[in-house]
Amino acid sequence: MIAHCTVYRLSDGGWLVRHSSTEYGQVEIRGASRSEVLSRMQAELQYRAELCPCSGVTVGRVELAVHESPGPAKSE
Repeated sequence: MIAHCTVYRLSDGGWLVRHSSTEYGQVEIRGASRSEVLSRMQAELQYRAELCPCSGVTVGRVELAVHESPGPAKSE
């Protein structure tokens, strides 16, 4: 499963990643590093892809298609 997201570098030096889809809803994660926010986003979307993570039902791994923002993040 491919999930498109956009990663932003914030003016305070932090990072932001956003995703929005009908499958997973809207997700926004902030963190100290690019790798941190992408890792947390992948984990959150994987969790949402599984009806119950403890059920043992195997779903495909969620892969991020990362788009770099050309400018700073806009407040929402």
